[in-house]
Amino acid sequence: DGVPQVIIATFSDDWETHQVAVGAGKHELKWKLIKNFAGLNTAIIDDVDVPSGYQGYVKIDGINLEDNSVTHFVDEEVMIAAVGEVANTMPTTTVATTTTSKPITTTTTKATTTSTTTTTEEPTTTVAPTIAFVECPSDLFSVEGLPGCCVEDPSYLGDGACDPRAPYNTEECAFDLGDCCHETCNSDSAYGCKTKEGGEYGPFGFFCLDPRFGNMDEKKCQVENLEWIGDGGCDTAGGYNTPECGWDGGDCCEDTCDSEYAFYPCGANQAYVCMDPSVVNKETKSDSPFSFQDGFESGVFDPLHWDVDDGDAEWKIDDSKPAAEGNYYISARTGDISPEFGTAKLKHGIQSFGGGVLSFDIQALVQIPFDDLIIMIDDDVVAEFSSATTGWERQELDIPTGPHLVQWIHRKNPSNMLEADLKLFGYPDEGVTMIDNIAFQPS
Repeated sequence: DGVPQVIIATFSDDWETHQVAVGAGKHELKWKLIKNFAGLNTAIIDDVDVPSGYQGYVKIDGINLEDNSVTHFVDEEVMIAAVGEVANTMPTTTVATTTTSKPITTTTTKATTTSTTTTTEEPTTTVAPTIAFVECPSDLFSVEGLPGCCVEDPSYLGDGACDPRAPYNTEECAFDLGDCCHETCNSDSAYGCKTKEGGEYGPFGFFCLDPRFGNMDEKKCQVENLEWIGDGGCDTAGGYNTPECGWDGGDCCEDTCDSEYAFYPCGANQAYVCMDPSVVNKETKSDSPFSFQDGFESGVFDPLHWDVDDGDAEWKIDDSKPAAEGNYYISARTGDISPEFGTAKLKHGIQSFGGGVLSFDIQALVQIPFDDLIIMIDDDVVAEFSSATTGWERQELDIPTGPHLVQWIHRKNPSNMLEADLKLFGYPDEGVTMIDNIAFQPS
């Protein structure tokens, strides 16, 4: 049930018997081989002498469960979990020595170039009955040293480029043989873990599912391009910048974007939109995990935070005029509202335990009675713009404790006047509301 009962940290001279007490009820027992449990770097490991008799694998046999004097005996197949390259020998006698020579295929590019080298494995003596091997489907290849790992191309494992999907990025395949986490990716591999924009290969990200190093939730992180996670560019739309996806693999905060491994320069092509509470709370000195900011520099709306189409026209990402900051802002235009009167609504939900301040830049080029802008918190109008502002203005709204819905509503003909009556006022230039740099700061 996830609680260690027996830990073996040195090699065994011979078969040993261990016993574990199992309480009543349903339990899950695991035998787990952990490579480099201490997390030592390669330089330290290389300096450690390998003890005599060490071969880097575990053999288990004769698993017995004694339950109220009833014995359930598992058959005599031996399960091998191997570290490194262990010879695939299948002895038929009690003691067998087998020497094998086989080609090992590696790739220098995933698409075109392959080179083949041959190595001769050292003889291995096994004292055991028949060894149990996992059979792979006919269209997949087994991987020596990784029982249960069945893939289309074994050379993709450990090549220094993360293949983020199953069957490669799975526990059975050692999470693409270490390629998908910074801590385990081998810099001496074919791609070297650190490909950069402008190079010959990529882009590659780091969808790290190894529970020792990552905080991803594979089942809940349902995004279209797993390769974008951990690539250095903050992807604000599509569910990437979420806790389930490790806040886009750290790409969206300056403190967590790893420029050493990032394919794209951190924060350069896609601006940071930091929502990781461990970073935001540190920067704002707030205990609330609900800080938020969006400058719309990704060029798309994040559907997890914005509802833009619950009106007669949609708010849009815009760059036709100078933004308050950066390149992009959002806008709603009277001309896009087709009825004689109607609205374009922008909605954002806020949940905060202690309340806070919502701030934003706004430039409202509106004129009553043709159009205006109102801002609502839940069912209350808290601000109204009925004439044009002189330029970008910074506005702040107090947000009470609890869950709240904030709406920016650009209204066409809010008084529902007749067309003939509107003509008496003359027609101004097309009305538009522009908003930029929306941020919520918890109290």
